[in-house]
Amino acid sequence: MARGLGVTLVISVFSALIGTVLGFGLCMLRLKKNVFGNIAGAFIKLIQGTPMLVLLMLLYYVIFAKTGLAAITVAIIAFSINFSVYVSEMMRSGIQAVDPGQTEGALAIGYTRSESFFKVVFPQAARHFLPVIKGEFISLVKTTSVVGYITIEDLTKASDIIRSRTYDAFFPLIVTAIIYFFSAWRMTLALERIEIRLDPKRRKNVLKGVKQL
Repeated sequence: MARGLGVTLVISVFSALIGTVLGFGLCMLRLKKNVFGNIAGAFIKLIQGTPMLVLLMLLYYVIFAKTGLAAITVAIIAFSINFSVYVSEMMRSGIQAVDPGQTEGALAIGYTRSESFFKVVFPQAARHFLPVIKGEFISLVKTTSVVGYITIEDLTKASDIIRSRTYDAFFPLIVTAIIYFFSAWRMTLALERIEIRLDPKRRKNVLKGVKQL
């Protein structure tokens, strides 16, 4: 079961990292009112309308069937794509929630357009979308339980193997649920630390709490 947990964490972490980068790229395309923005929008709608299990099996049994790619690699690709489309929309909403005057002010004091985006707009937008992405990441961790359909022995698949050998359904499933809970909880704490670093108000409150102690 420890090996299965390791596989689950590897798929979750790499999918989240790659998916966040892809999501940022999709977000930038969506913000542009041109043909690339329309293509990105259509791609997002297509992936959002496709069940995760169907996407996973389509990539493994059809698209990458003859490439020799390892199942875990295909799983990371599938979950990265799925994660990216949701992250891109969250980022886009966060960016659009920032007052346009922030960009104008940054340009007025000599920032370039890219500097004004990355130094002024994006950090403010992150405070809007990070809490939502945190929930999406937890959902990603739990959704990886379907990778057993493409012969990957993850945490859920390991519990199924134990159950089939011991003929005891209760103990393996309860332990699996507890492990998922603690894994998601620890990852949530890590993401909350990132939120605090990006939010000056929360960072000040944390520092005040430390001083009071």
